[in-house]
Amino acid sequence: MLASLSVHQFVIVEQLDLDLASGFTVMTGETGAGKSILIDALDLLLGGRADSTVIRDGAQKAELAARFEIQNTPHARAWCEQAGIEPDDQQVLVRRVVDRTGKSRAWINGQPATLTQLKELGETLVDIHGQHAHQALLRPNAQRQLLDAHAELTDQVKSISDIWRAKEKLEALLAQAQTQAERLSLLRDQLNWKIEEISALRLLPSEWESLSEEQKRLSHAAELLQTTQTSLNTIDDDENSLLVQAQRISQRLAQLVDKDPRLKPAIDAIASSTIQLEESADELRKYLDKTDLDPQRLAEVEARVEAIFTVSRKLKLKPEQLLEALTQAQEELAQANQAADIESLKKQAAALSADYQKLADHLSEKRINACQALSVAVNTWFEQLAMGAMRFEAVVEKRASPAAHGQDDIVFTLRNHANAQPYPINKVASGGELARISLAISVVTSSANNIPTLIFDEVDSGIGGNVAHTVGQLLRQLGSGRQVLCVTHLPQVAARGHQHLRVLKQSNPSDATPVSQLQGLTNEDRVDEIARMLGDEGAQKTSREHARSLLALS
Repeated sequence: MLASLSVHQFVIVEQLDLDLASGFTVMTGETGAGKSILIDALDLLLGGRADSTVIRDGAQKAELAARFEIQNTPHARAWCEQAGIEPDDQQVLVRRVVDRTGKSRAWINGQPATLTQLKELGETLVDIHGQHAHQALLRPNAQRQLLDAHAELTDQVKSISDIWRAKEKLEALLAQAQTQAERLSLLRDQLNWKIEEISALRLLPSEWESLSEEQKRLSHAAELLQTTQTSLNTIDDDENSLLVQAQRISQRLAQLVDKDPRLKPAIDAIASSTIQLEESADELRKYLDKTDLDPQRLAEVEARVEAIFTVSRKLKLKPEQLLEALTQAQEELAQANQAADIESLKKQAAALSADYQKLADHLSEKRINACQALSVAVNTWFEQLAMGAMRFEAVVEKRASPAAHGQDDIVFTLRNHANAQPYPINKVASGGELARISLAISVVTSSANNIPTLIFDEVDSGIGGNVAHTVGQLLRQLGSGRQVLCVTHLPQVAARGHQHLRVLKQSNPSDATPVSQLQGLTNEDRVDEIARMLGDEGAQKTSREHARSLLALS
């Protein structure tokens, strides 16, 4: 649940640090006092759109933070684990800063976070029902998505959507094969020719590199042998070789070292050079022993190189690209063969259609059951919501053609009485009726989800009298099992809260700018506030008594 909220320099809030409890919390205040600003702040924290207009006049940035307790929220804990975010003592701290340029930064438990991450985490923690939530009931897709989410059919819808996309892709391939059979035949011939040309070479990995190196060496074998032998003779195998001369010089200088010891370094250097010359001579002899002129091998290598070059020129490729081209051509041929195999494509498409139909039928059955359950649950509240004999019914209608979400559309209908003709709610329901229907649906569907915090922003707009008592009862009932926050203008609803917060709008003494403040109310303060909401600021004794009677109902 939402444990605390901190708001700094946001719209008309200068500084607010609020601790929140479980249960049903109401927020009241004069029109324009900023009752919905806290909800706007929470929406922004959980990935809402940000710009510089959210910053309070005269400030450079807006800072917001919310702390959530998630020990009883497995979906939030699972999300944190998947995102690599370690909860701090089973708590999550979400923070966001917006500067004057409209840019924002966000963190989750101190780690930088994207807006997508804020939204994903927020969806496991908070469900916000705005002032115009009832307008979503006018959109057919929204009705279907609401029902699927309420009935926990989202995963099944995704599965059938995946099959639908695979089926559409295969059907497109089939259509292409049927209309482009001649082009596919030509493509297959070209690919077969390419594969045959390259496969005939029986190329081995890295063979071209080895052949190139061997050809270079064999074609220069005579020059290599001659130069190596001449070099060996110069170093060692000649009567006037470098080794012989070095030995003579060393002997002569050795006879003089007694006369001048300073010659010793020069003698040592010559000795070292002699050793290196001897090692060089040994290496040259080894090379000569292992190298000989092999005209036959040279001819074989050159023939192999020419064969590879011939295929490369035909295919307009470099020799080192042939093996990769072979693999690519084989893959393309497999795809072309599949595309050309119309009968096989038809069988695959039929199999996918059967899979789709099986899932679609199962999904339809689930939706019918879910619609019946939703209808019963919503209608239990209709009489208390002053809907008279009206009856709500969620209906599964078969589509003229299947779609990615299945073969059904969901239509929310309304009957004037049990035996009347049902009509879509957007055709017959007034604005006030839509608001009440939306509230009943919100309560019913929210009861089935696992989101710990529910927020209602003046969803009771257009409701009054005894219906307002029922709305308060509904929200308090929700608050008995989770945290519910509600911005309301109805005293009947406000009196049902476990906690009561009052929003005040005042002028900042320093610059006369408007400032919104939030106060937690005591029992006596609640009497004053509810009396104010009743219409006379508590000046009359009867209003205060009425306020006390409302509070006594909770």
